[in-house]
Amino acid sequence: MSFEEQVVLPVRKHLRRSVRLPLVGRWDIGTERGAPTLSLTLDAAVLGQNLQTNRAAAPFFLLCFAYWYERVSGSSPRLRLEVVGDLPERKLALRHARRAWIALEALQSALGDRLEVIGAPAARWPARPVFNAPQIDRGEADGRGGGREHKVEVALSRDASASSDFSSRFAPITGFRRQLPLGLFDETVSRESHWTPGQGAQADLWSTSPDGELFHLFELKVGGNAQVGVLPELLVYAWLLQRARSGLPGEAPALGGGPGVEAARRAKRTAAWILAPGIHPLVLHGGRGPLEWLNEGLRPELELRAVFFREGGEAGFGGWLPSAP
Repeated sequence: MSFEEQVVLPVRKHLRRSVRLPLVGRWDIGTERGAPTLSLTLDAAVLGQNLQTNRAAAPFFLLCFAYWYERVSGSSPRLRLEVVGDLPERKLALRHARRAWIALEALQSALGDRLEVIGAPAARWPARPVFNAPQIDRGEADGRGGGREHKVEVALSRDASASSDFSSRFAPITGFRRQLPLGLFDETVSRESHWTPGQGAQADLWSTSPDGELFHLFELKVGGNAQVGVLPELLVYAWLLQRARSGLPGEAPALGGGPGVEAARRAKRTAAWILAPGIHPLVLHGGRGPLEWLNEGLRPELELRAVFFREGGEAGFGGWLPSAP
């Protein structure tokens, strides 16, 4: 029987949603040492696409289907990802691929022996990693215009009652601050030294706990945009901040960055949040999802969370929801 028959169809029936695989790679299921093994073979060129897209997020579809397969079958699966071929040569695609490999490093660290990754490049990080810094204080930027996501972002950063309500419901914060640049460079910040995508590579919002010991990172989505790709996007940003704090194995922490990165360095832990009106059922359904597996391996220094809100038309933000709709 195929991966579709043994994994996708039972998961679809369990979730009662029309979930499907991205049309990329080769998906297999087998048995090793008495345990089911779910495998994905992927061309390296696919990782050169934006990791929010379904194709580039295919390894995280593997994670999601494996989590729900365990819930359906009662068997704990192993995961195998094999990446074949060379990294793309075009500059922007290469930067996307490097960021994808950092996300996969974080995924492998979280899952431990549950996941085997084959085909990793020799160097996932630059020799001397440096972050870029914001050019302006986004809190002072004009909030007019922009799309739905921009309106929510501005509303949260300007409405003290939104952060106060968040603090009382979910976790104490000092207020939402807009946009945290997390482009990674090699040795110096310049056009030539980009290691990952720079422009547009930023978390939407950030904050800290009142004592500064917990750094909060927020990835904001509106409408139906919280797809499976939100997982690698959120995870890679959180993992980059971990490296800003603790460094690479045997290396000093990454340098540079602005006030947000400095606050993350001073903190002891990071909470990385998905903020959205709703979310893809493979990510969270009935209060359960693969965030459980990720958090098992990432705690206590890093935890991934999700919280939901109502959109508020022209106002952008309409209030927090107690749970996923």
